[in-house]
Amino acid sequence: MNLIDFTHVVTRAGAAFGFATMAITGMVIVFRGGRKFSSLKPRAVWLPWAASALTMVMASAVTGGFIGKLSGGFTGAGNQGGAVVGNAALGQAGAGAVDISVTEVLGYSGSWLVLVMVVGVGLFIWFAKGWGERALSLSGAVTGATWGIASSVGGWAAAIGVPLFTWIGKVVIG
Repeated sequence: MNLIDFTHVVTRAGAAFGFATMAITGMVIVFRGGRKFSSLKPRAVWLPWAASALTMVMASAVTGGFIGKLSGGFTGAGNQGGAVVGNAALGQAGAGAVDISVTEVLGYSGSWLVLVMVVGVGLFIWFAKGWGERALSLSGAVTGATWGIASSVGGWAAAIGVPLFTWIGKVVIG
């Protein structure tokens, strides 16, 4: 087993790991905030998470270069994390591959938009005020690169996000 497999194919274990990462992150915030769901409402909570999740969903539609390696690394790490947690916590080794739903590839201009998003998230993480914001961003990135591109959720990205980003890129960049 390699340290990280670079892949754009999400396994069931990876999709489950991404979903669990999202759910557990939300639970930690709710319990830390006095068991109130309103703890999830502040922009300081949802913005770092949502921005990095959306970025990694869209980055998974870029198959080459640095962006492809970055998103493939998060996806592979999520797959392996899911397999390890599945084996330890659930006693099941079934990581069964699920084809990625983001089968469309972003156009050249749309890929530039994703590059800007990745740089924006990177700058956010670099200039974050504390480890809490960084942890939220990393949680969103893992969720976006795994559960966000699994067949359960990724179909939305394939049907709406990829064509939308390709079109916006063509309009804005040319």
